[in-house]
Amino acid sequence: MLLRITKLEEDVDAPHVELFVSYGDYSAAQDSYISDEELIEFGKELQSFPQNLEHRVIFESGSQESNYYCYLKLRAFVYDGVGHTALEVRFENHLDAPYSATMHFHVLCEAAMLNRLGHSLESWVRSKEKEFEYSTDAA
Repeated sequence: MLLRITKLEEDVDAPHVELFVSYGDYSAAQDSYISDEELIEFGKELQSFPQNLEHRVIFESGSQESNYYCYLKLRAFVYDGVGHTALEVRFENHLDAPYSATMHFHVLCEAAMLNRLGHSLESWVRSKEKEFEYSTDAA
């Protein structure tokens, strides 16, 4: 898995960023406005994931409603009774055809990988660096 976040420009309320996720044969990229606080909260929640088999950590930006520019969703969850975990990736833009796009896939991963992702993400936001990249060898 590769997850990259690039700050395209800084705004007063929320930086304009591009998120890119790739896993195996699938990849998705979408720009959005996401505050540092939203990313820090997601990172912190990932660090303590999972707390039980029903625990989910969800990051959402935008809306699935068509009057919004886009929708981003990253959801960490346990998918079976023995504790295997995955990260759901769902990116949509709501542009008119032929520019509209939707990408939805799942990244199979260890909980420890999601914990490390959370720690790295929180550290990056606090560093004020322009680009974040997190990759694993698992595909």
